[in-house]
Amino acid sequence: MGATAFGRSDAVHGSLNVVRLLKANRWLWRDLRRACDLDANYGRRRGRGNWELVAVAFVVSGQVDIQPWHRESSDELWRACGFADKPSYRTTWRRLRELADVADEFLAATGKLVRRARSRDERVMAHVHFDNTEDETHAALVHDCEPGRCPRRQRNAGHAAGRGRSGAGERPARLDTRAFREERQRLNKLDPQTAEREQAEHEPERVEFVRRGGRLIKRLMVGECWYRTLDTEAGIRAYTGPRGAKRFWHGYYSGKAVDHFTGGVIPFVDSASRQEYVLFDDHYDLVCQLLGAAPETAIADKGLSIERAFKKCTTNGTAPVFPWRPWGGDFKRHDHDTHDRHGIPRCKHCGGPTNFVRFHPGDLSKPPERRNPRIWFDCMVGATPECTKTRSIACKTDYQLLVPLWRTDPLYHELKESHGTYEAAHDWWRDRYKVAADHLGIRPKVRNLGFHRLRANVAALVEWLRICFLQGWLGAPARAARQTKRAFEARGHAIKDKLALMRVRMGVAAPYGARAEQLQLGARTPPSRRPRGAPPGQTTLDIPV
Repeated sequence: MGATAFGRSDAVHGSLNVVRLLKANRWLWRDLRRACDLDANYGRRRGRGNWELVAVAFVVSGQVDIQPWHRESSDELWRACGFADKPSYRTTWRRLRELADVADEFLAATGKLVRRARSRDERVMAHVHFDNTEDETHAALVHDCEPGRCPRRQRNAGHAAGRGRSGAGERPARLDTRAFREERQRLNKLDPQTAEREQAEHEPERVEFVRRGGRLIKRLMVGECWYRTLDTEAGIRAYTGPRGAKRFWHGYYSGKAVDHFTGGVIPFVDSASRQEYVLFDDHYDLVCQLLGAAPETAIADKGLSIERAFKKCTTNGTAPVFPWRPWGGDFKRHDHDTHDRHGIPRCKHCGGPTNFVRFHPGDLSKPPERRNPRIWFDCMVGATPECTKTRSIACKTDYQLLVPLWRTDPLYHELKESHGTYEAAHDWWRDRYKVAADHLGIRPKVRNLGFHRLRANVAALVEWLRICFLQGWLGAPARAARQTKRAFEARGHAIKDKLALMRVRMGVAAPYGARAEQLQLGARTPPSRRPRGAPPGQTTLDIPV
């Protein structure tokens, strides 16, 4: 709907205007100001001023580092933030670092805006796109083997090449983020078992935390050598070249849940040492918490197309829209007696395909493992009197195929096809808020996870504040309702029609199974189990090896 096209209004441009807009909505600012007041109840009182507004101004400015932003900030901006005059750089650096401890308060304020927007239009956050990107840390890895105990140096004793000046630590090359992204996307196309096995090859063999000089550092062993880093929370991937040279990628995953209707984002930043599907569990829970309800659908790429993510969505009442990813013994989708390869339940009385009636996630007051989501359906063939009854099937029969939004629904394909366009949110956020650094120019020099989260959460607050203002959801000034254009609606219907023809050609549009054979409506053998060109009813097990 163009809700994030902020160029339409000067009122949401610039740090000063956004700070004034936040202050004007006291229902939103009041609790945030109270939560970000970190003044202790002892010692000298801090000077008057609101540091949460300073954080908003800093993120909106597009500056990456605190010092140049502090130098260029105007006295008018500081007065708008409640200060009598500009504090020193050192004070500003300390106070912004402190806000990392209450970074979640900015997301709580974002949740108020999201729920307000949803109360004005129920399409807000109904369909949510989940995607992750890389976020580099500024910390570097340094060779950390004990003196005289490095196996590599002992083998190369007598060679001066690569030793550098006396006492200097060796820093292995940093892997380019683009190369790491391509590797991650390649693994996402493989079956989950193979992807996990290959990814484990790039993990450190051992990890330990030690304290040196009052500072906690992380030590990790890769190959034969130890390395150290000052960022104890960032994930590490090690890549060894053909000659033994090592390159490392060091950082976080910056996840974004993008609203299909407005383009607004709910971020989630965590260590890249965790798997993407593990991060999805926490990110999904965060979206549900801020929204106050589960979204209707969750759309993602192949990285989340595993049973765990399907189950997470379905048991919470959300329809997963994930592309098919190879899995199982032969990495193919098969037709079963209960449902076919596209997740369409089969009538047990005639073996025919069915029509969707409704879905229920089960008792949401119970833990997810005790819920029993089910799909109700009607037979399309109606060959017997029993076929007229509405039947149901438990989604746990096959979480990856039995999904609440059927693959024969054009909306499913519309959402699936549109997902690629919402990945542009990563680039937009890098340009607007310098979130999710992929090169040195936008990499924060603060080396911890909290500061990366603070910047992303403040950006989310600013983004939704701008959206709500432009759409008139803050109360005044009122905005005229804009017609939305569903760019992928026609493509969704075209794919749905193409799939219907494919189902006829594959044989899954006709009855099959034991009952179908008894009623002479179709073959007993499911279509996916029949070899090409074989007579009806013959299975692959009938063919001699």
